Amino acid sequence: MKSPSRISWASSALAAALYCLPANASIFITAICKEGIVAVADSRLSFSDNVTGLPIAYADGLDKIISFDRAILAETGQGFMSEERFDLFVHRFAESSGSLPVENILPALLEYAGRRLPAEDYQIVARQHMAVAKFRNGKAVICGYDGRMGPCIDRAYIQSSPTDFEKLLSRLPHMTALETASEARASMERYIETHHKSTSMGGEFQAVLLTPDGTRQLWPLRHRIEARTIDELIALVTARRLPVTLIPPATWDDLRKLLE
Repeated sequence: MKSPSRISWASSALAAALYCLPANASIFITAICKEGIVAVADSRLSFSDNVTGLPIAYADGLDKIISFDRAILAETGQGFMSEERFDLFVHRFAESSGSLPVENILPALLEYAGRRLPAEDYQIVARQHMAVAKFRNGKAVICGYDGRMGPCIDRAYIQSSPTDFEKLLSRLPHMTALETASEARASMERYIETHHKSTSMGGEFQAVLLTPDGTRQLWPLRHRIEARTIDELIALVTARRLPVTLIPPATWDDLRKLLE
C-alpha cells in the first residue's frame, strides 16, 4: 500500500432483507502526526433493501474505530458480523491471539475469522477494508488491507476515500493531534458534499489518538449505538429508541417491513 494510500470499503448483512450499504459506505483517515497516530471516522450506518440495493434510511453512532492491545483499527462500517457487533468480534480475536506486532494483526484477524465464522461471513470479512495502527520499537506504524495486504507505512496517512487531505502531507509531522483530526474531518466532509454521499457517509465523527502510552478519545461518540447484536439493533429501531433518518421516498412502513 503506497503512502498516502486510498482503500475502499465493504460492509455486512444486518438481516436477510436488511444490510449496511457495501463498498464506499463509510469514510476514515488514519494519519501519523507530531503527537502520535490519529484515526478519524464517520459514524453513519445505512440501511438498504437487499433486493433493490437502494438505501432507505440511516442512523448515526456506529463506532468504526476499535481500540485493543495498544492498537487502533479503523474500518469502514462492518457493523455486525455473524450476529454480533464487529468491534466485539475484534476484541474476542485480541483476547485469543494475545499481543501481536502491528504487521501481524490483520493477517491474524483474517485467519481467526476463517476459523470462527461461517464461510459466508468470512467472505464478508475478507472483502473488508481496514487500517490498523500501533507503535513498533517506539515508531508509529500503520498497515492496511483492501482485499490484499499492503506494505506498512511509518509516515503520512491511509484514507478510505480520495479526499483532499494530501495537501497537508508536508505539514503532518508538525501538526498536533487535534489539528490533524480537524483537518481530516474537514477533508472528509468536503468529499461527502462534493460526491453527494451524505446518505451513506457523515453524521457525527469520532477521533482517537494513539501514543506509546495508549489511546485517548479526542472526539468520543456522544450517541453511540449500544446494540451488541443484530436483534438488539432491530429492537432499538423498531421501538424508535435509535434516531433514524428516512431517505425519500422511503417511509416508516418500508423500514418496518425490512425489520419484520
